Amino acid sequence: MEILTRLELERFSTDWDRRAATDPDADPFCTRSAWSLAFHDAFEPERPLYRLQSGSACVVLAESKRSNSAGLLEPLENMWGFGSPLIGPGAGPLLAEAMVRQPRPLLLLGGPSRGGALDQFVDLFEGAFAFNRLEPTTRFVASLEGGIDGWLSRRSASFRRNLRSAERRWKRAGLTLRRLAPTSSTDLSSLYLRLLDVESRSWKGQAGEGADQDPMRSFYAGLLPRLQASGALRVILVEQEGRLMGYLHGGVVDSHFRGLQFSFDEKHRSISLGHLMQLEMLSWLSEDGVQTYDLGGQSAYKARWAEDTRISENFLMLPRRLPDSRN
Repeated sequence: MEILTRLELERFSTDWDRRAATDPDADPFCTRSAWSLAFHDAFEPERPLYRLQSGSACVVLAESKRSNSAGLLEPLENMWGFGSPLIGPGAGPLLAEAMVRQPRPLLLLGGPSRGGALDQFVDLFEGAFAFNRLEPTTRFVASLEGGIDGWLSRRSASFRRNLRSAERRWKRAGLTLRRLAPTSSTDLSSLYLRLLDVESRSWKGQAGEGADQDPMRSFYAGLLPRLQASGALRVILVEQEGRLMGYLHGGVVDSHFRGLQFSFDEKHRSISLGHLMQLEMLSWLSEDGVQTYDLGGQSAYKARWAEDTRISENFLMLPRRLPDSRN
């Protein structure tokens, strides 16, 4: 396992993403480099970085410097557990081989609950590690099969009625919806300042818990430019007489969209701007042929917008003994 500088890992990001794209079991968005590198830079940039690579697989880990977990090897994104440090087919056996050669005392890993690299690693080390199962990570994923009409047909009558009511309130308030895919870093820089202004007027912002505060401010300041540069960034804006009142943004990877953040001016809460922005994004994605919309986790309301849940397991692993590498 080799230690890398932050710049060296940046240069590796293209190969990282190429391997992630070949893994059908991995999260198609959060297993890629943009998510993990933006998190590392914003939350814990002082951690040493490690890499394994071979063929179609690689493993990217960070070494914790927190006083309560010194020496722990963990994913670069260690808070939500949406991504996985096991990237590409064969990443599980690749890490297992490295653990035999150069054992580490403590390891935090996550990945899809069925199949994939994490299952392979667990199978190889069953009995050799104490596997402490942590809280799993659940994401809500909407299907866009059949386009926006197909998605609406799978919602309840009361859900569709509430959307129509919200549309009437939005029109009476003189609000406009706009789709935006920033084409330059200059456009994005000015847009991000406007998004932060909206965030400060949201209920979270007013409570001092919004994405206008670090480390979330720095996280999105690192993530959104990466998405813009690759053409992946999609943004919905709600405006009233030229002033921004709400936003929703996320990124497209192939036929998959990952929603990231939405927020709106608290004084417009009664208009249900969140619902309207979600519906507009779903319409835009449907027109572009996107098939799935990952709304993320942590909010129960997202279940009403989704057909599927995807669960990732998270394990804290402490070695008991090492398997015989000759077997």
